[in-house]
Amino acid sequence: MAEKVRLIRLSWENDISFEMQTKCDGGSWITIVKMDENGCLQQLWEAGIASVCRKYFEGQINTIGAEMKA
Repeated sequence: MAEKVRLIRLSWENDISFEMQTKCDGGSWITIVKMDENGCLQQLWEAGIASVCRKYFEGQINTIGAEMKA
C-alpha cells in the first residue's frame, strides 16, 4: 500500500481571521472552516469553530485508524 499524507493547516491573525484547511496526497488545499473576526470571536469560538475543528480532526484520526487496522 502506498504512503498517504494528510496535512491540516491552521492559519490565524489576531483580530482578523481564522482558517482551517486540509490537503491530501499532494492535492489542492481545501478550506474546512474560515471565519473573519468581527468582534464576536468569544461567542463563536467554543460554540462553533472550535467544535467543527475538533470533529473534523477526530474524524480524520478515526478514518486513518480504521484503515490501518484493516
